[in-house]
Amino acid sequence: MNQVYAIGKQYLAGRRLFVFLLLSFSLSNIFSQDLLKISGITVIGTQKTKDWVVLRELTFHIGDTLSARSLESKIERSEQNIYNLGLFNEVKIMPQPIGADIHIIITVKERWYLLGAPILGVEERNTYDLVQALGRRDFRRLVYGLSLSWRNVSGRNETLTFDGQLGFSKRIYVDFFRPALFRKANIDGRIGLRYIDEKEIIIGTEAGNVQWRRVSQEPFQLSWEGLLGARKRFSLYQNLYAEISYQTFSFSDSLYQFQLNGGDARYITQNNGREFFPSLILTFSDDRRDIKSFPLKGYKYQLLFRYVGPKGNFASTSFYKIGATWAHHIPLGRRWNFAYGTHNMLAVGDSIPFFAKNFVGISRSEFAGVSTNLRGYEPYAIDGTFVNMNKAEVKFAVIPRQTLHFGDIPMQRFQDTAVGMYLTAFVDTGYILDESFNNQDQYLKGKFLTGYGVGLNIIGFYDILLRVEYSRNHLNQGGIYLNTTVQIK
Repeated sequence: MNQVYAIGKQYLAGRRLFVFLLLSFSLSNIFSQDLLKISGITVIGTQKTKDWVVLRELTFHIGDTLSARSLESKIERSEQNIYNLGLFNEVKIMPQPIGADIHIIITVKERWYLLGAPILGVEERNTYDLVQALGRRDFRRLVYGLSLSWRNVSGRNETLTFDGQLGFSKRIYVDFFRPALFRKANIDGRIGLRYIDEKEIIIGTEAGNVQWRRVSQEPFQLSWEGLLGARKRFSLYQNLYAEISYQTFSFSDSLYQFQLNGGDARYITQNNGREFFPSLILTFSDDRRDIKSFPLKGYKYQLLFRYVGPKGNFASTSFYKIGATWAHHIPLGRRWNFAYGTHNMLAVGDSIPFFAKNFVGISRSEFAGVSTNLRGYEPYAIDGTFVNMNKAEVKFAVIPRQTLHFGDIPMQRFQDTAVGMYLTAFVDTGYILDESFNNQDQYLKGKFLTGYGVGLNIIGFYDILLRVEYSRNHLNQGGIYLNTTVQIK
C-alpha cells in the first residue's frame, strides 16, 4: 500500500526523543549542573558531499559544553543552516548519549544535483506583458535554448551554471561558484562570463510603459562581461562579497534615430555607440532567516556599494551606487506570520546609462538577493537615481511548510519534497526620484506609490515557489500576476 509520510511528524517524534534523553541524563545526575559536553559529531547519508561542507554550518563544535536548552535551540538552527545549502531534501540532527557525554548524529538525504531544462518562451518584460503578447499571438520575442545547473560538482557545494539561448536574443552565461576556495580563511570564489546579442532592447519608458526598439537586419546590442568574485565568511550568518568586472556594450547606429517622449532617446552617455567600464561591487549581509527559500522567522540586512569608473581610456562613464535592504519575518502563532522589509538605492553621477540605473518593475539588479518588484505596479517600469520601497505582508498557513516522503518513487533523491500553501495579504509603498541626464519620463516619479492585494503562495518540489497574487495600485488599476521568488527577501 502506498504510504505518504509527513516528516514533520517524524521530526516531532525526534524532538520527543530528545526530551526523553535529557530526562534520562537528568535521572542519572549527568545534568546535575545542567550542562552537556559534545564528545563527537558523525554525518550519515553523504554519498557525494564532503562532511566538512555540513560541519561548517553547525552552531556547535566538538568539545563545547552547553545547557540542554541551549543545545536544543542550536540543533534547530543548525538543521536550518544545513538545509539552506540547497544540497539536501531532509536534515535531521539527533543527540546520542555516550557515557557522560553527548554524541551528535547528523542524517541527511542528498538531492539530485544535475538539473537541465529547455529554454522556450517569449522574452517579455514580465508576466503581465507575456500574457498580453500571447493574447495577440505575438511571437516575435520567441527564444529557445538550454539551461544547465550542476550543483555540488565535486562534493564541495560548487555550482556550475550554463545558459545558452537563441532566437529573439542570443545569450551565453557561464558562471562557477566555489565555496571554501581557501578553507582556512573561509573565502569562497566565483568566476563568470556573459555574452548578449540583441536585436531589440528596452530603451526607456513613456508613461511608465516599456518602450522596445528593434533593428531587423543587424544586432542592436552586443555586450560582454567578465567577472571575478570572492566572499569572506566572518560567521555563519555574516559575509562580505567583493566582485570586480569589466563590461563592454556596442550599439547599432540606429540607436540615435529613436525618439522617446518627443525627443531623442538618451540611452547611453557616448555619441559613438559604445559603453565600457570596470566595476567594483561590495556587499555585506547578515542573514538569519530560517528557511531562505520561504522564510517565516528571522531577519536579513544588506549593505550595498558599487563603483564604476573612473572615466577615461578604460571607462566611458563614472558613477557609484549605495544601498541598504532590511527584511524581518515574525511568527505570530502556529499558522500566522508577519513580514516587513525596506529597500533603498541611491545612484550618484553626472552620466549614468539608462540600463545601469535603479529600476522598479524590471528585473535588473547588479546585487544578488534584491527584489525590484513593487506589487500593484507590475505593468509599469520606473527608473531613477533614488528608489525607496517598503513592504508588509501577513501570511496564513493553509498547509504549513513541511516535507513529505513518497517511498514508492524508485529514485531516493526524489522521494522527499517540501510542500506548503499560504494565503497572504500585503501592502507595498514606494517613492522614486530621478536626477539623471536621461530622465525623459517622470510618470510615477516623485509620487507616493501604494500597492495592495491578496495572494496564494505554493511551495513545491525542491522548494520551488509559485506566487499567484491579485494587486491594485493608487491609480485604481489591478490585475492577477504570477511570480516565482520570495517578495520580502
